[in-house]
Amino acid sequence: MSRLERFTYFERVVHWTLGLSFLYLLMTGLAFSHPRLFWITVLSGGGQTARFLHPWIGMLFSVSLGSMFFIWAKDMRLESNDREWLMAVRAYATRQKDGVPPAGKYNAGQKLFFWAMTVLGVVHLASGIPLWMPAGVLGIGPFYGGTVNTMRLLHYATTLGGGGLLIVHVYLGTVAYPGTLGAMLHGRVSRGWARLHHPRWEKEQAGD
Repeated sequence: MSRLERFTYFERVVHWTLGLSFLYLLMTGLAFSHPRLFWITVLSGGGQTARFLHPWIGMLFSVSLGSMFFIWAKDMRLESNDREWLMAVRAYATRQKDGVPPAGKYNAGQKLFFWAMTVLGVVHLASGIPLWMPAGVLGIGPFYGGTVNTMRLLHYATTLGGGGLLIVHVYLGTVAYPGTLGAMLHGRVSRGWARLHHPRWEKEQAGD
């Protein structure tokens, strides 16, 4: 059975760098959020190591997010048939193929996930800088107590929101729709998988 290339090597590196860096941020962020959760730092190098690495891994996450945006933003633009796909999301979830409009390379759910993670990532970076450098960047523009507290709350909220989306993303890519994870491991999918989940894209690849 012929297989279709879905993701290049570079796209996969960006995806895994983004995902793993966010997972580290999620773990250490939870550890810093409450004393009873500080034990989590044992899994991430210890307290001092986690505090040192957290902002730097945050920068790696931000760079990966920016790379992801420039790679996929064009393909993630919402189209007219995406609304129809969203209206039929229940049929998709229950695998009623005939009731789902044919999706291109990415369906509407994947596009919304992309834009949600992009927004959360930007807010995560913007709220994280005052926590990392409360005296301001290069000593310019200090962030005062009220601002830092607000940014801390916003930082935690975006982390939890991103964590929830990550759980859904992993579930859909592994348990719910077998074969999806393979696309991000070796870059290729079977024509059967493409025909089931992204029939319009499969036809485009076949030159129909």
